[in-house]
Amino acid sequence: MLRLSIATLRVALITVFLAFGYVKFFAFEADGVAPLIAAHPLLSWLNPAFGHAGASAFLGVFEIASGLLLATHWFAPRIAAIGGLMGMATFTVTVTLFFFLPGVFEASAGGFPAISGTGGFLLKDAVLFAASFVCLADSLDAAHQRVKRVGA
Repeated sequence: MLRLSIATLRVALITVFLAFGYVKFFAFEADGVAPLIAAHPLLSWLNPAFGHAGASAFLGVFEIASGLLLATHWFAPRIAAIGGLMGMATFTVTVTLFFFLPGVFEASAGGFPAISGTGGFLLKDAVLFAASFVCLADSLDAAHQRVKRVGA
């Protein structure tokens, strides 16, 4: 049952990466993520360097690559582990937006700990970070098991 649970988690995470990556190539998403990109110290260079559409596409390529790498788990778990690391990096950046983005906490409810819609959107990425970590660990374990089988 655990194997099925992790496989289900992996497929869901792959779907999230491919879906979110795909929409990064459209103007509505580029306009939506531009303020998020501008607010984060690690990403703020993207908008000036590539424009809103280019910065969004850059993130889209990273997200699609993460999903595709995660999908290699069943035949190349070492490669899939890279996708898990990329997922963890992605969601570390988005969760840390809590510290840089204004309006994360709802002022009308007294501020912290009442999160706004934007704060909720970012907070869900903590779960996606954990899913990426599980996929990384599972891929590393699968790679280790392959080595043990071949060496035995």
